[in-house]
Amino acid sequence: MLIDSRELGSASPVEADVCIIGAGAAGITLARALLGSSRKICLVESGGLREDKLAASLNAGANLGLPYHDLAETRERRFGGTTATWSGRCVPLDPIDFKVRPWVEHSGWPIGHEAMLPYFRRASDVCRVGESRYDAGLWADTGLPAPPLDPDIFDTPFWRLKALRFGETYRAELRAAANIRVLLNATVTALHTDADRRRISHADARSLTGSSFRIRARRFVLATGGIENARLLLASDEEETGGIGNRHDLVGRFFMEHPKCRVARVQPTDAYALLETWRKHFPFRQPALWPTITATAAAQERHGILNSSLGIYYRSLPGVTEAALAIWKGVKLRRWPERLPSRLAAFLPVLDEAPANLVRRFVRRHAMIARPEHVYLLVRGEQAPNPDSRVVLSQARDALGQRRADVDWRLSGIDHRTVGVLTQLFAKECARLGWGTVEPDDWLSDPGGAWPLAAAQQDHHEYLQGGNHHIGTTRMADDPRRGVVDADCRVHGKENLWIAGSSVFPTAGWANPTLSIVALTLRLGDHLGTMD
Repeated sequence: MLIDSRELGSASPVEADVCIIGAGAAGITLARALLGSSRKICLVESGGLREDKLAASLNAGANLGLPYHDLAETRERRFGGTTATWSGRCVPLDPIDFKVRPWVEHSGWPIGHEAMLPYFRRASDVCRVGESRYDAGLWADTGLPAPPLDPDIFDTPFWRLKALRFGETYRAELRAAANIRVLLNATVTALHTDADRRRISHADARSLTGSSFRIRARRFVLATGGIENARLLLASDEEETGGIGNRHDLVGRFFMEHPKCRVARVQPTDAYALLETWRKHFPFRQPALWPTITATAAAQERHGILNSSLGIYYRSLPGVTEAALAIWKGVKLRRWPERLPSRLAAFLPVLDEAPANLVRRFVRRHAMIARPEHVYLLVRGEQAPNPDSRVVLSQARDALGQRRADVDWRLSGIDHRTVGVLTQLFAKECARLGWGTVEPDDWLSDPGGAWPLAAAQQDHHEYLQGGNHHIGTTRMADDPRRGVVDADCRVHGKENLWIAGSSVFPTAGWANPTLSIVALTLRLGDHLGTMD
């Protein structure tokens, strides 16, 4: 059942066995995992079924550290969450991501990769990406031979691309579920504990039209994303100074992203051949596949670097790339791009390539390529866990009177060094294989470890940015002095409070987080499903 909370008024408390706060990929996955059980589930979503500017304004906050995305636009506050606009890149975390790495401070998960394998398989089904295969064995599906990179140095895993809209795909199922109530337009503003502080007694919820109510449940699960999970715990400080779960000042710390920017220019021997290999592929068995380049676990250990990835990209004639990006952004946001006629006119100079591109796309099943003028190397880095990179409460308040969340994004020396080492290793391989020359960007040799920042650059890939991935702010650890939640995602010191989503990841790897979010949520669903 779907209920608009604005129509409830200030009603009597909502009662449930399990209250799931947040209806994005994690919240919807967990509700579906408990669908059909004897438990009464309440799934609470701050937004409605569609984009709402007033609801989105609750996302606003300041960037206190490195330049970052506008926080009002970096996530979605609606049913389905950020899956309403994501690019659909699915790939699981690697085995090394779960291990304690002596060269990476604060690394290591309390669970291992082997324990997650069945959940990665199930998550592939939930995300509808087909087989749970992401390794270099997929080259056969592209119709191309695997690139002959040195296997001791480089691996070539694949993303599977399926931009599944969880809110649309699973809405009817949740609406029809007898044991699930979905409360839309209801923002949880605080959690409260009972007298001994060991259990959550209830949650306060409000709508932007003024109605307010309480939610009482036997168990609560936060699934509001890496920024909002931390904000809600920090803001729930009426009974516990500093917020719930924050006894050791860890809530909000270790905020991680996937730092992304251009690292080198490539002078290819054959630009079309190089790009055709490393761009998106459309095998007859969908979804689309997109290969990337990562250092092997052995190379990471040998060089003391993080688990990061490299991609080969290009710019076409002036105006073509900008037009393509504007149109793609419009497609993702489901609205007409600005200046559409002029955007389309920008493609006129490359129309002579249309026949070759049609063959490339629909016969050979590779991505189209529009006259590459500038080929370059892009990094999608793993960020090392850093306690000084964090989400904090602001003094500014939102439309509900709640303190906003600010982000203080900070990188470390190993983040910068990893990118430089990875670029040099790939440059040597390109020379060995005769692919061309790689010219590292000047910023990689900066002795102070500076990154290229937006104020000094124009190209959208030439300056540092994140991937809109909010990771690590309620990290997992067996020891409450090292993490906010335990191996079952339960908040340390709280008997009935769990957290779902990438905020519990102790490390981020190079992988886009959604598939691993879904996998870890399915594991949490199994855990909750065994409880009375």
